[in-house]
Amino acid sequence: MKNNLTSFSQIQPSDSNYIDRTVKINGIDFEEQFISKLIADHMKNPNNTQKPTITTAFEIYKKESPASAQRKFQIDLNRNFNIFLTIFGDVLLEDLRHWHIVQHRDILISQGLKTSTVRKHVGILNAMLNMAFKHLDIDRLSPFRGVRIPNEGADTTPMIVVTPELLLKVKERLLSHRSTHCLVALIQLNTGLRLSEPIFAKLEDCVLDHEIPHLWIRPNELSQRKTKSSIRAVPLYGVSLDAASSLYAAAQRRGSKWLVPEYARYRGNDSCSAIIRKTLKQYKFRSHLFRHALIDRLKACNDIPVRLAESITGHSSGGSEFNTYGTIGYTLEQKYEVIKKVAV
Repeated sequence: MKNNLTSFSQIQPSDSNYIDRTVKINGIDFEEQFISKLIADHMKNPNNTQKPTITTAFEIYKKESPASAQRKFQIDLNRNFNIFLTIFGDVLLEDLRHWHIVQHRDILISQGLKTSTVRKHVGILNAMLNMAFKHLDIDRLSPFRGVRIPNEGADTTPMIVVTPELLLKVKERLLSHRSTHCLVALIQLNTGLRLSEPIFAKLEDCVLDHEIPHLWIRPNELSQRKTKSSIRAVPLYGVSLDAASSLYAAAQRRGSKWLVPEYARYRGNDSCSAIIRKTLKQYKFRSHLFRHALIDRLKACNDIPVRLAESITGHSSGGSEFNTYGTIGYTLEQKYEVIKKVAV
């Protein structure tokens, strides 16, 4: 206000006929021209627009996130944001504190959610703030970072040990059914793929007319690959190749662009996972265990380079610049030899 008062003399008209008018505000007289200048400056100055709120952050993240086109992302984001909004209202970003996310965490836990689910909720809101601060040029760390989840992981179901004998029984069970979900599981058996990877693959991603048949894992409208390392080609061998061939032929007959049209939809991987679990209930075996079992077999070989193994599983452990240089990466031939070693 002091600066405006100082500069006011510069905007007074020099006309000697100028009539000095005043406006009384809260008992104080202000010159009319001064008030007019303040109002005009306020209307022209973009910095005087409404301060950003948590809803502002939500809208930015919803639009700018790399996963913004994915239906699952939109649903998860909307759900998590609406829970926060219901509890705290549309808080100004400048007023957000670590206390807010701690209270949010405690309410979710009191509702009986697993700690892994609470962690996902917190992670989404934290990512939302980080992106909003970046876009709004707010020089501040997210107050939602570093949240401790009491007893995190203690409510997780212990993972069974997958022995070679168990894996053979699972294989026999799947071969005896040959239904769609069993064929998907058989692909996982010798590839270690995440369930969503064959489920959300397009027909063109399954390349059978090649010296080394393989399945491409890459982004599409149903699946957003989160990391560069997850985009890869994985050789198909043994029962995994037979299963992929069966699914390919069935999809062709249906005229589908998807390899597994029965499950090529939002949360189709959840539906497939549930029926696989039901089919293998007697062995307490879940679809994600195929991935763990393949990694166990890769480790047991001792002579397989970690980076080569990761080129099959789609992991990335970082490392030196040597790992990020080059234009080809590991070849199908190299990956094929590894898969032949560990195939069941």
